[in-house]
Amino acid sequence: MECPLCLAELTAEEFWELSGCGHRACIPCLQQYLRVEITESRVCISCPECSEPMHPNEIRSIIDNPSLYEKYEDFMVRRVLAIEPDTRWCPAPDCGFAVIASECASCPKLKCLRPGCDSYFCYHCKAEWHPNQTCDAARAQRSPNIRSSSITYSQDSQHRDDIKPCPRCQVLIVKMDDGSCNHMMCAVCGAEFCWLCMKEISDLHYL
Repeated sequence: MECPLCLAELTAEEFWELSGCGHRACIPCLQQYLRVEITESRVCISCPECSEPMHPNEIRSIIDNPSLYEKYEDFMVRRVLAIEPDTRWCPAPDCGFAVIASECASCPKLKCLRPGCDSYFCYHCKAEWHPNQTCDAARAQRSPNIRSSSITYSQDSQHRDDIKPCPRCQVLIVKMDDGSCNHMMCAVCGAEFCWLCMKEISDLHYL
């Protein structure tokens, strides 16, 4: 049999038949395909030959890599949580834990429940907790530090690709510095946003 991806002649035992569409490909090709898709943060993975979605259980069986599948599961969870309007992501460095909050109008102070973090942050502005300050006042107080750090970063990274977090799910996104369009779409949660102002795009947004 010939693999449609690598065109190699292989035995039937070296092929995997996808349950959703019946297409076949050799196992090493499917493993490489899934490795690339997951590394690129894609969640809705389809058959490499058609648009039929692949079942997560089948993806787990094919890749046979617990750490890679754990990353895939993390992306799937983030995609679901990003749809929930009360989801807030912990702003602490190297955390990214999600808190689903409700009825926070009177007390917007949230606590990250990830073991070892225990950071407090604001439900409204999604930044670290600012007692006795409004969100605008806390944002203004942080602005000088943000500007100075961004100047340092820009001087050190003139020839690097820009990296920014998705405004909805906070997954880091790389944009090539090649003059391409500033209309971005997150591969994890599907949010469409402007790379310049980092706001989600609406009908009133000018690109």
